[in-house]
Amino acid sequence: MTDSEKLANKISAFIGKNLRGKTPFQSTSDFISYIAYKESQKKFNTAK
Repeated sequence: MTDSEKLANKISAFIGKNLRGKTPFQSTSDFISYIAYKESQKKFNTAK
C-alpha cells in the first residue's frame, strides 16, 4: 500500500469515527464527493 492510500484510509476512518450521525451524509464517500464537487465549483468560478 502506498503512502497516499494509507493517508486516504486514515482520513476516511477519522471522518467516519468523528462525524457519524452528525452530518447529512450517509457515508464517508458521500462526504468526500461533496467536498470534491465544492472544490471543483470554486475552481470553475475563479476561472471565469
